[in-house]
Amino acid sequence: MSAYPLRVAAVEPAAIGADLAGRVLAAPVHALEDAPPFTRSSVDGFAVRAADVAAAKSGNVVRLTVAGDVPMGAKPAQPLQPGHAVRVPTGGFLPAGATGVVKKEDCRDLGDAIEVVDGAGSEDHITHQGADVRRGDVLARAGDVLTPAAIGMLSGAGVARLELFAVPRVALLVTGDEIVSPAAALRPGAVRDINSLSLTAALRAMGFAPVNYERVADRKDVFAAAFARAFDECDAVVISGGSSVGERDYTPQIVAQAGEPGVIVHGVRAKPGRPTMLAVIGDKPVIGLPGNPVSALVMLETLGKPVLLRMYGKPNDALPYRARLRARLDLDSTLEHLVPVALSRGDDGLEAVPLLGTSSEMHILGHADALVSIPEGSGPVEAGSLVDAMPLSRMTSLR
Repeated sequence: MSAYPLRVAAVEPAAIGADLAGRVLAAPVHALEDAPPFTRSSVDGFAVRAADVAAAKSGNVVRLTVAGDVPMGAKPAQPLQPGHAVRVPTGGFLPAGATGVVKKEDCRDLGDAIEVVDGAGSEDHITHQGADVRRGDVLARAGDVLTPAAIGMLSGAGVARLELFAVPRVALLVTGDEIVSPAAALRPGAVRDINSLSLTAALRAMGFAPVNYERVADRKDVFAAAFARAFDECDAVVISGGSSVGERDYTPQIVAQAGEPGVIVHGVRAKPGRPTMLAVIGDKPVIGLPGNPVSALVMLETLGKPVLLRMYGKPNDALPYRARLRARLDLDSTLEHLVPVALSRGDDGLEAVPLLGTSSEMHILGHADALVSIPEGSGPVEAGSLVDAMPLSRMTSLR
């Protein structure tokens, strides 16, 4: 798929704010001012000239005249003179001439004077202007995802506006006459609609704006009309169902007729998810997922997500967890296997507990934290082996 150019999301300006968490930067961001913007105290105490207190210790106290105090948020009006001290709070602006801060507990406060009993290391209690960020520093790059910490960093460096990628609209088409909503009566032969909910939630967790269309009946003309509408209205299309080889599996045929270059991949040597389809029409990606709920979600995570992230101009750079396998895996070596695992803390670090079952058992994936890929041609993977566990997309880090 990397050989086929895909559309990149439009760029839009935005005022910095907490609601931008999870958005993707479209341009690098430079610091507009130093952070901190002034030299300040890192402790509650007294601003001093370090040379005045260098020799202060128990049995050799140094007495200094208190020349005033610096209120929080104010700039000192006068420079600090030799033999004097100024009260400062943590984060307070240091007066010109101050080269150290004596902690409150290292001196005796006499009101109009202090007696310093320990002056060693007073220089260490200063945070200099620009110690964190210097004006002009590159703080973030295009493609970076805004985290809470990044938003705080940018705000602290005077950045008020950002250039962001617009959130791509991803259509979701779920096919199948047998599907009924969670609230409907379950007639004989029907199954609950899992994919509309799980895939919508996954797309949102990945950073996209899912557009969930009404469930599509297993009729070629109905599916063709639904696909045409979704393709016209959105930046990408994800289809659940209809990608296998049954008589009512119309997805590959309809997509192939929609334009060039068409279907790039139809069928992968992986379990779950063999009937997955990847296509490009013009510059829009189209992803055909199996109707099986576990297969659909696993394939969206492993194959669909990297394709969709290209609309942000970025790779899928999520880092896997390195974990020790708790149980032996002996799987069919003719296929790649994507094994759901639950992660837990063990005596030797992170452990991956395989959650094995059939590809139809959604409750297994519901308890999974990550997927472990066992490549085609691999022999048994013994318990205790180190594996890479790729985390599943989540809206929250509570779990």
